[in-house]
Amino acid sequence: MNGMWTRNGAIRFAAIIALSMILLAASVPAATIQLPRGTEVKVKFVAAAKVSSGNLAKDVPVLFTLAEPVIIGGETLVEAGATGTAKVVEVEKAGKAGKAGYIKVAFVDLDPKGIYQTADKAKIKLTGEVENKGKGKKFISMLFIAGLFIKGGQGEIPANVVYTAKVAESITLENK
Repeated sequence: MNGMWTRNGAIRFAAIIALSMILLAASVPAATIQLPRGTEVKVKFVAAAKVSSGNLAKDVPVLFTLAEPVIIGGETLVEAGATGTAKVVEVEKAGKAGKAGYIKVAFVDLDPKGIYQTADKAKIKLTGEVENKGKGKKFISMLFIAGLFIKGGQGEIPANVVYTAKVAESITLENK
């Protein structure tokens, strides 16, 4: 009987320890870290989406991905490959008589990706712009009467280039 009591006592003790560990783990707050305003993030536009004045209109969203992880204090807060949104803020299509096209996009936000997330699943707000003016052909169009029908080049933002955006507002991320 005494050996039975020891086994039952050991089981109870183990159960109390296990329950205490579970309760202790549940009461430890998640690790939080601040992503400060002005932090630079390196992004690339999605290769499949051609960012051109010839095929986009004002206020159209344009997708991009994070080209490099966002690292603060040795911690990767947002993993490379996270997706974000930019928006066309100005656009002019190329026109006849050699008029060049123009496009400007503004970075809007970035979805957190990785073990750090915002408390309310909010996106990270960004700031920054990229613009491009196409090649004009006015001189050529002036040389020839048929030049009135020569169209200028579209403004295009290459997808294979890394651009810099910045965090617009400081935000707290939690290790989930």
